[in-house]
Amino acid sequence: MDVVFINPGKSDPADPTGGFWLEVSSFMQAAADDLGVELEIIYSERNHLMMRKKAEEVLSREDLPDYLIVVNEKLAAGGIVALADEKGVKVFNIMMDFYGKQAAKLGKPREKYKNWIGGLVPDNRWAGNNLATELIKKARKQGVADKDIRLLPIAGDFVTQATLLRNEGLAYARADFYESTFLPEIHCFWRKDKAYELVRKFIKRDPEVNVIWAANDPMALGAIDGIKENGLKPGKDVLVGGINWDKPALEAVRDGLLTLSIGGHFMTGGWGLVMLYDYHHGFDFIEKSGPMIRKRIFCVIDSGNVDVFLQKFGARDWSKVDFKRFSKACNKSLKEYDFSVGALIKN
Repeated sequence: MDVVFINPGKSDPADPTGGFWLEVSSFMQAAADDLGVELEIIYSERNHLMMRKKAEEVLSREDLPDYLIVVNEKLAAGGIVALADEKGVKVFNIMMDFYGKQAAKLGKPREKYKNWIGGLVPDNRWAGNNLATELIKKARKQGVADKDIRLLPIAGDFVTQATLLRNEGLAYARADFYESTFLPEIHCFWRKDKAYELVRKFIKRDPEVNVIWAANDPMALGAIDGIKENGLKPGKDVLVGGINWDKPALEAVRDGLLTLSIGGHFMTGGWGLVMLYDYHHGFDFIEKSGPMIRKRIFCVIDSGNVDVFLQKFGARDWSKVDFKRFSKACNKSLKEYDFSVGALIKN
C-alpha cells in the first residue's frame, strides 16, 4: 500500500509559524510504520502553486502510488482531484473541505470523480467557538474579570479555511456571550513574533483586556510574552488560549501561563491513514452521511488533563500509539471510529 502526502506546510522546524505541519507528518509516519504502509511526504512550503506542481510530478511518475493525500490549501486541491482521477490514483483529502463554486464543480466524492474516495475534516468552527466559550467561563470562575469580559481575538490570515471557520466559531460565541466585549480581531498571520509585537502595543493602549483568543498556539505564546512585557501575569490577570497542542504550548498550560489549548487536529492525517488502510483491506469508511467524514477531532487540554497527556506523550513519541487498535480491518468488532483524546490516552 503506497501513499503520497502532499504536505502544504513548511519543512523548517524553526519557522515562526510553528511546527504544526511537521507534527502532522510525524503522527502520520507513526501510523504508517505501525500499519505497514509505504508513506512518502512531500512539502510544498506554504506555496499552493508548488503544491499543485508537486502533485503533478507525483502523478506523472511511471510507478504511481495507490493513494494521494491532499489538503485544499487556498483551493489548490480541486485540480489535483481531477488530475488524479484521470490517472487512476485514489485521492483522499484531509483538514480542509471544498466549498462554494469549487464544491459545486467537483460534486461529491465517488460521483463525478470516482477515484476521489472521500476525506476526513476536523470541525474548525467547533474549535473557534469552544476556545472562546471555555476562556470566558474560566475567566468568570477565576474572577479574572472584576468588570466585564474584554476579549481580544488574534486571527491567523485573511483567506485560509482554518481562519475563516475558526472566526465563524468565534462569532457564535460573540452571540452567546453578548454581554461581553469582543474587540475587533487583529491578524498575526500565525506568527509568534507578530503576536508578541501587536499584543505588547495593544495591552499598553487597552490594559482592560482580560481574555485573549488566539487562532493558533504560536500566536498565543507570543501574546503571553506581550502580556508579561506590560507587567501583567498571564493566567491570572489575562487568560490566553490557543489552538494546536504544540509542545511549548502544553508546557505553558502545565505551568499555568496558557489557560488551554484546543488541538488534536494534527492527528487528522494519521487517522485518515487508518481509514485508508481499512478501505484498502475491504473495510470501507463510508458513513450514512457519505464518504466525506466530518468529525470534531478537536479536544481541550487544560490544567485538568495536561499532566496525564504530557506524561504519556510529552516526548511526542507517537510510536507509543497502537494504531491497529483504531482500525476496523484489525478489529472486526469495531463499529465506529473514536479519534478522541480520551481514546488516545487509554491506548
